[in-house]
Amino acid sequence: MRSILCAFDFTKQSESALITSYTISRAMDAEFHVVYFISSEVLGLSTPDVEKSEKEKKISEFLNSKGISSKIHVQIAKEAIPIEILRLAKEIDAGMIAVGRSSYDVSDVNFIGSNTLSLKKISEIPLLIGAYKAKDAFKNILITLNEKSYSLDPLSFGIKLSKNTDAKLHLLNVIESPYPVALEERELQEAKVRQNIKDYEPFLKEVEHSLSIIVSESASKGILEYANNNEIDLIMMSRKKSLNLIERLLYSSTTLRIMRGTIVPVILF
Repeated sequence: MRSILCAFDFTKQSESALITSYTISRAMDAEFHVVYFISSEVLGLSTPDVEKSEKEKKISEFLNSKGISSKIHVQIAKEAIPIEILRLAKEIDAGMIAVGRSSYDVSDVNFIGSNTLSLKKISEIPLLIGAYKAKDAFKNILITLNEKSYSLDPLSFGIKLSKNTDAKLHLLNVIESPYPVALEERELQEAKVRQNIKDYEPFLKEVEHSLSIIVSESASKGILEYANNNEIDLIMMSRKKSLNLIERLLYSSTTLRIMRGTIVPVILF
């Protein structure tokens, strides 16, 4: 991963994403970039150059107070913020984009801002959504797996991050059922998952890890309960890849329910 781009706006939400993504950038030896967008509608009597200079100074002072070293980008938004973020991410060859849950500091854990929701739907770059509490270290990292090959997308990154941070890597598969599932069926499901991840076994041996097969009435409920019960610091999961753009805009996904229900950061691949 060459670089990580974090969108920052001085809210507690984006500060959490900032600190968490900076922690990841240091662990992965990636360049760290921070972008702040100025709306052309709020320039007032100030000129763009003056406004950008003032914001760069303010951001630099804030980053220094947090011990964060970063390249700073202050830009005047000409298009929708998600489009501007993606454009800059491609320019700097970012391997990850980090954003807060919302541009507003709201107490409702279920509230997610429109910019974050739009990025979730249109970004092909892995997206980190910060939680209410920033993470400056990781002890337990969770990757969710299912029978689809795309669910393996976070594995290489997750293994490397776990290795570089000495975190335990939790692999989780949820069998969705409102009723108890026989032991034989759970064992069969575990065998399928192990077969799917067999190419990663040599690398998994380099980190502390576990594979759990659990039963829950919904995948999102099972994931959230597991994360809470195992003191998970970071959740990684893959977005559905078979949907076209229109379907992705309309699809109500497990990832969205996790985003709304979790209190820890999530990375969507």
